[in-house]
Amino acid sequence: MDKTARITRLVLPGHTNRHGSLFGGTALSYMDEAAGIVSTRVARGPVVTAHIDSVDFKAPIWQSEAVVVKAELVDIGTSSMRIRVDTWGECLEEGTLRHCTTAEFVMVAIDQHGRPRPIPKVSRDDLAQDVD
Repeated sequence: MDKTARITRLVLPGHTNRHGSLFGGTALSYMDEAAGIVSTRVARGPVVTAHIDSVDFKAPIWQSEAVVVKAELVDIGTSSMRIRVDTWGECLEEGTLRHCTTAEFVMVAIDQHGRPRPIPKVSRDDLAQDVD
């Protein structure tokens, strides 16, 4: 089972603030999407975002760059998972990446009534693989 996800999107004018950089809310949306992909794979069913821990915006991602979002499972509990999510700004012309944002998402597996449910067992040796 893949415990990672990678999303790449082009930053277009409608995604930027008046300074020409990616809206923070848009970045968080992409990050939540990547965390949701990883946690749904692990939980083998529906999940919700329960908590986002310490979002650090370290650098802007500019219009016309690509935003690269990398997510990986780092810990798992009975019904919850911690997913580390990083964003990178990619200058497509130069082929360079700059680390821009980091956060940890806590995702919870839920049943058909929206209540927490157990996650299938995952080996701790399988946690925190690299995302290429």
